[in-house]
Amino acid sequence: MKAEHICLTFLFTLFGFGSFAQQTGINTKNPKGALHVDAKKNNTATGTPTGTQPDDDFIIDANGNVGIGVLLPSVKLHLKSATSPAITIVDGTQGAGKVLSSDANGVGTWIMPPSSKTAKLGDFPTSPFVYPIPDGTGIPVYSLLSITLPPGEWAVNLGLVFDNLGSNTFWQNAYLSSALSGAVVQTNFTHSGPAGANTSYAGVLAGSVAFIPNAVTDRKGFITGRAIITVTGNLPNNTIYLMLENQAVGAYRFNPLAPENYFYAFPLN
Repeated sequence: MKAEHICLTFLFTLFGFGSFAQQTGINTKNPKGALHVDAKKNNTATGTPTGTQPDDDFIIDANGNVGIGVLLPSVKLHLKSATSPAITIVDGTQGAGKVLSSDANGVGTWIMPPSSKTAKLGDFPTSPFVYPIPDGTGIPVYSLLSITLPPGEWAVNLGLVFDNLGSNTFWQNAYLSSALSGAVVQTNFTHSGPAGANTSYAGVLAGSVAFIPNAVTDRKGFITGRAIITVTGNLPNNTIYLMLENQAVGAYRFNPLAPENYFYAFPLN
């Protein structure tokens, strides 16, 4: 009889441990999930905690759902808080007015919503300045215009007036660049159009034979266009420079302050 009693005691103890092992409670003897933490030790010893008792609880249920402040999480992470704010996410891209957005893989990042962005005007030089003119080297000419944009997608609109100083008619390009000297580069933004890094604004500058009267002040050409870009720089404000295609010496003169010029950007997201 003694051996049988010992055996039964062992079995009951084993079954008891197995039953308790299905639910683990920390600071509570009344766990309601696979893992239940009662931070303030304020839950009832029996029954279901009520009122504000679950506010400080953390639980993982049998389905792997996690609840914070709630005992019956209905999704993988269910958060309930009696105070505001309930959550803080700091990854270096956070900022006033930003919202959390997801990419196609569900990776979240902070972005500035379009409704909180405003159009950005380009920066024009103040007098006096030297007119940008080509020198025949093939290196893009800095127009003296730039624009500063925060990260996001932008439609950059441009219209420029040129004085054609010679008799030749030619196709003139203008480019957005991350550098104000040397080759055109895109390090803090990318173009979204089919031409990619080769995207440009363009127009025809007609030579003297097309104008009557034929004075330098009469030989006007206009280039215009819109480029869709995504500003990828990590800075709150990223400067982008407007560069002009170089031509033969004396081919054109560009007046950055001509009244017809415009340079601005609208936010797209």
